[in-house]
Amino acid sequence: MQSFLSVIFFRIFRSTVYSTVALAFCAWIIQSSRYLSMLNINLSLAKFFRFTSLLSVDIISFILPISLSVSAAFVFHRLAESNQMIVLQSAGISLRKLLGPLMTLAVLCSGYVYISNAYLSPLAWKAFRNMEYNIKNNIEPPTHAGLIFSSDNFSVYSQQYLGNLFFERIFIVDTRDSTKAYTLFARLGSIEKNILSLADGERIETDFISHRSTSTTFKSYSYDLKNVMQTHLLKKNTNEYFIHELLISIPENLSKTLEKKALFHQKTLSPLLAVIFALFAFGFVALAPYARKITHKRIIALISLIITVQGVFLSFSNMAITNPTFSVFNYIVVILLLIVALIVTKVHHHE
Repeated sequence: MQSFLSVIFFRIFRSTVYSTVALAFCAWIIQSSRYLSMLNINLSLAKFFRFTSLLSVDIISFILPISLSVSAAFVFHRLAESNQMIVLQSAGISLRKLLGPLMTLAVLCSGYVYISNAYLSPLAWKAFRNMEYNIKNNIEPPTHAGLIFSSDNFSVYSQQYLGNLFFERIFIVDTRDSTKAYTLFARLGSIEKNILSLADGERIETDFISHRSTSTTFKSYSYDLKNVMQTHLLKKNTNEYFIHELLISIPENLSKTLEKKALFHQKTLSPLLAVIFALFAFGFVALAPYARKITHKRIIALISLIITVQGVFLSFSNMAITNPTFSVFNYIVVILLLIVALIVTKVHHHE
């Protein structure tokens, strides 16, 4: 029996890992697409993947309880289809013993989600925000010649990159002034501490009002790129607070305080969803009558229930930002669901 329970454990575990990775990858693609425009700010594809991969910490925490319960449901469904459930009952073995491997995984998942909410997620968000700040406010070596960067009607191109932020044959288009346009050509250019220095070039100024152009040559010319590029201030986001910091009020900002406290309650309650969904999966499928159509319907009902619960939970969490009463509603919903899940498994056991 112990070896059979181990088989159940690893089947659910393996299925959970595969489904979590697959769903997290799909969610990551959707989330990372919002930052595709940053590839124009001299951001290599490798660094883009490293940057957006930090989003996966929250994605996995959200998906893990769902994938665990659905994976458990399908594992129990396959056992029912192969009549292994009936064999266990015929041998006098209680089906409730199958709950052991699932609950072990549910507790592990719940623990991971809590650790992620408390520590991993804030660390990931801090790293994400720091990388975002550095990418948007600093110029980094390009991997090839061509567009070095483009921001706010200011574009810099290079025909050849020499390495160490040195360029050859620079071309600049500056249209930040709505009445004038500036075009610069330079033989050499370099970037150091956000200062773009040009050498041996020509500057052409075109006046849109008088329709006249003037040209001047220069030996040296420089741009402060911090003034050229849009400055993005690095302010601490609510997601960057550790869980104990979310309870600390911000006297001068009531809305920020409510947002922090709403996030605290969400992070505190969400780990319990792994246990609740696992109990429902066991009650709906493992203890269900073993007619295939009924089992399939119960899996569909389970998935519908999970989607509904997650939707209500997230809706109440978002509404709690403006009205703290909804955090209380979330506690009531989670506790009631836990009680109902326990009743479902108990009732089926006595059927």
